[in-house]
Amino acid sequence: MNVVTIQRRMFYVGIPMNVFGNKNVLMVQRHRCYTNISTNIPTITNDTTMQRRRCCSFDSPGLARNEPTPGEHPQGDSML
Repeated sequence: MNVVTIQRRMFYVGIPMNVFGNKNVLMVQRHRCYTNISTNIPTITNDTTMQRRRCCSFDSPGLARNEPTPGEHPQGDSML
């Protein structure tokens, strides 16, 4: 379940969710808002918050994920 809430100025919205398969909920409100979301869902799969992060596809510059670390033998190598 993904919930995105934007609140502004004087409204009250209560949304109970007693459903198994809720996917996305988008609430945009203006004029002094108060939002109350009660969630009674047995399994919540995704609780998404907006984050900024840096993601690297490599462990270090020039070293691909499937390359062995220097000093280690790759798996299946017959050398001792």
